[in-house]
Amino acid sequence: MKSILLLCSISCLVANISFAKDCKPLSKHVRTVLALEDIITVPKDYCYISNVGLYKLHKDLKTWNNARETCNDEGARLAIINSEEEANELTKMFQQSGLLELGGRPSDGVLIGFHDLYNEGQFVTILGEPLEEAGYNKWSKLWPGVPDNIDNNQTQNCGALARDGGLDDVLCTVKLGFICEIPMCKIFSEPCL
Repeated sequence: MKSILLLCSISCLVANISFAKDCKPLSKHVRTVLALEDIITVPKDYCYISNVGLYKLHKDLKTWNNARETCNDEGARLAIINSEEEANELTKMFQQSGLLELGGRPSDGVLIGFHDLYNEGQFVTILGEPLEEAGYNKWSKLWPGVPDNIDNNQTQNCGALARDGGLDDVLCTVKLGFICEIPMCKIFSEPCL
């Protein structure tokens, strides 16, 4: 049975944890969101952020490529941040998640969909678009000189969203939580650019 939720600014259910006070688990398998005249079927544990898309924060720790594959298996992709508003919403989701790294300390970042695997220092989204053109390229201020490639003299080529809302480059082999995204164009069966 599907339930209807009148859309608030951000209606979140991530890993069965409700972040917004007015959000309740609606179904173990599917929730439906009513926004204006459109009805959207939201996959399990995804959150609808008004006019931005659907997101799921995975608390299981994976490498960047394994996280990318998990998102693809769900019909999604690693999140691509296209605006300050989207960055703010995903940062809130991450900060409120209580996500821990290996060893049990609070995580400083979550994996998202950008990298410089093809050309060192030229960061692109998983769709091949330069970060500047994607709409968000604010780097984290938690560490000096980011992007920095500094981690035991190893190259950091994969992308993360840091706790302060900025971007960070991380080792592709580091295991972190990650955010999957189903873009609005996919929700409404429109061509994705």
